[in-house]
Amino acid sequence: MSTTVAGGQAAPPATPRPAPPRPAPRRPGLGIVVTAIWAAFAIAAPAVIIYRHSRDNDGGAAKVGGDTVTMAQIAFKPTTLVVARGTKVSFVNKDSAPHTVTQKGGGIDSGVLNPGKTFTLEVNDAFEYTCTIHPSMKAKVVLSG
Repeated sequence: MSTTVAGGQAAPPATPRPAPPRPAPRRPGLGIVVTAIWAAFAIAAPAVIIYRHSRDNDGGAAKVGGDTVTMAQIAFKPTTLVVARGTKVSFVNKDSAPHTVTQKGGGIDSGVLNPGKTFTLEVNDAFEYTCTIHPSMKAKVVLSG
């Protein structure tokens, strides 16, 4: 059967349309890799936090005779140090950030202690101190007896 167009002529035969392009095949392996990496971080991060806190947990106060305060994880440890009058106390920065040891109300000021640096002083009076760079870091030295 032929189709006629106006004027009595036969219509040209229809040419087949080309198939639409196929989308690129998905790589199912990429989604699995991304999910595995995400799961590894989700499991590892809390484990690292728990490990660090358990290894540095000192219960808050050091026993009489302790003479070192450590700065780590944006905190002074111990938060309360009990020493005898005349004890030399060292403040050691084991953090990745710089800190200060600054007495509340003035008097003692270590200046900036970069990571790995130490500040030592002889304690003759009890005092409270903070880090002026990280004001949430607060602690105190108390005299025994």
